[in-house]
Amino acid sequence: MIWLFAIVVLAVMMALVAIIVELLIPRAVIALGGVDSWWSPLRTLPPPGEMYILVRGSKTGPFYGLLESVLDHEYDAESHEFRVSPERLERMTGYLESLGVAWVGFFRYLLYREVKHDKWEQKPNSTEFGIVSKTRPGPSIFFRYNMAVEVQAAETADNFPVDAIIVFTAQVVNPVKAFFFAGGWEAQTTAAVQGRFRRYVSDKRVEDLRQEQQARTSALVTTEIKSLSLAGPDGMAETGLRYLFGIEIIDARFVEFDLVSGDKDEAMLNAIRAVGIAEREAEAAAKRGDGERQERQNRAAGVRAEVEAWGAHPVGGQVAMAEAIKEAKPNVLGGGVIASVEAARRT
Repeated sequence: MIWLFAIVVLAVMMALVAIIVELLIPRAVIALGGVDSWWSPLRTLPPPGEMYILVRGSKTGPFYGLLESVLDHEYDAESHEFRVSPERLERMTGYLESLGVAWVGFFRYLLYREVKHDKWEQKPNSTEFGIVSKTRPGPSIFFRYNMAVEVQAAETADNFPVDAIIVFTAQVVNPVKAFFFAGGWEAQTTAAVQGRFRRYVSDKRVEDLRQEQQARTSALVTTEIKSLSLAGPDGMAETGLRYLFGIEIIDARFVEFDLVSGDKDEAMLNAIRAVGIAEREAEAAAKRGDGERQERQNRAAGVRAEVEAWGAHPVGGQVAMAEAIKEAKPNVLGGGVIASVEAARRT
């Protein structure tokens, strides 16, 4: 009986331990991770594609580290930069990571820093799309931001102002530079895109820009804006967005592209419309001319073949010529001179 009682007690204790280990401890760990206070050494990991910045000592203290959940990149604590890491998920196998928390130590706090930017999306309570201002209070910070910038009255090579909306995707590859050194990376990045657009269109005609937009082959969005990450206006890496602000632009595209409203705008639209009509008429005339020329060539070739076929007959040449004259319907000019209707029309 004593042995049986001991076995029952041991089984109950093991069950209690299992409950504590499997249920109570994980719940306690997760609960501690959600407390942003000096006495909690744990913090909950951010959602996928986002990050938290940690400071030490107080909520306004100096930079300490980063908590991130960027699945295809990995943060280097020494360089403070993200690098591509396709195998990142395979290494996220620790006990704390499986619970969605990380050890940060005592006297650590999450940094709350607002991110303000414009985005191209459907307007609230509307079916139309346009630029919508976004404000994210933190502490969570996106790794990638879909942003939009509006450029107004940029002068083209033919001295006509144009408006444009450009959508681009920016990555925060160096959070320390972006949030501690840049002094507002959002405004700096937007200004760089606006400046590059103005410089680009200054060497382009309006019609060139329209064709680029329709063909989606603009060097502005495929090369120029992306190159802002690696080099500045002077071509030096030390003046690029990545070096100065820790930002990399990975994609860009036009959304809207319009002439500025006004009398000048109307004149330009009429001029572009006139050019388009003239070009289409010229193309049609060229096609008609090609058709008529081909018809004359075919008719001449037929006459030659007819003459050659009758060539062996004593009167073959005269018969062939008579048939050709009958088909061509010539005009008699006098003095034994005749000309075809086509020749007469040309003269």
